[in-house]
Amino acid sequence: MNDLTRTTITSMEAAEWCGKDHAKLLRDIRNYISQLGEAKIGFTDFFKESNYVTDQNKTLPCFLVTKKGCEFIAHKMTGQKGTEFTARYINRFHEMESGKLPCPLNPQIASSVAELGRVTERIMRKQGSPAYKIAEAFKLECEQFGIQLPADFVKVPEYTQMALSEFLR
Repeated sequence: MNDLTRTTITSMEAAEWCGKDHAKLLRDIRNYISQLGEAKIGFTDFFKESNYVTDQNKTLPCFLVTKKGCEFIAHKMTGQKGTEFTARYINRFHEMESGKLPCPLNPQIASSVAELGRVTERIMRKQGSPAYKIAEAFKLECEQFGIQLPADFVKVPEYTQMALSEFLR
């Protein structure tokens, strides 16, 4: 599983913890990314561009913020807000690292994952994919967002009916 995705929080959550408007935090993160680029320092260890779907079904930008990204943001903050943000991100990442939080998804991202699963299922059904292949694809999609499904989520049949065309290849 992608550790970057599994161990991130969303910029919406970070903005809430900072006491900032999400749009202002996005502006700040883009500024940090620009400054890191000028210094020839990669930003993907800190922030990963993403998006989410609102309740009105609009796709909007956001960032996935890693532990390093939270440290970066925290070092830019002072006073009470800086202290609160630092405490919240430290607690969250300790919970994620200890396995107490399977996934720090917010509802918008969860609905995006669900929609991605529905689209994948629709496409794969049109292509004649069996149910277990669709389940495998959905499980992989979930893992990209840090959602861990049970090991037995995908039930692979003991055998499958082979079509005559498979023998004629």
